[in-house]
Amino acid sequence: MRSIKIYTFNPKNPVNEFDIYALSRGLNSGKPLETPCPNCFVLACKNQAEKDFYTTLLFGLWKTKHFYPYHTGSVIPFIRISDFKQVVQEQAKRVSIKPKDFLQDVEKVKLLEAKQKHIYEQMALINDVKRALIYRHFHSKR
Repeated sequence: MRSIKIYTFNPKNPVNEFDIYALSRGLNSGKPLETPCPNCFVLACKNQAEKDFYTTLLFGLWKTKHFYPYHTGSVIPFIRISDFKQVVQEQAKRVSIKPKDFLQDVEKVKLLEAKQKHIYEQMALINDVKRALIYRHFHSKR
């Protein structure tokens, strides 16, 4: 597995279609992003397959809070680019031993998250119905 180029995002630099962005500040440091923001790192991928692999890797690392031990800063936590590079490269080597197993597990997590989101939406609707049932008793026109 080749070493991927990772650098800090600068809006003056050209954007490649295979670039991946990862948040570098806040409690969500390491979270993969669709579009760049001022506080992010760029992972420069060569092709779509490499982009898919690293997006999945970042998602897994972020979801398991793997970057938390590397947070620095007292008010707004952030992760240093050197720590970020080290973690990404080490974990890429580790999961590339069994890439199919890794991708299958990530797909399972994504399905579970979709189900969780659906359940949250259902719970919000139930709460709205409960509120509406009680609301009509207190705000009826007489």
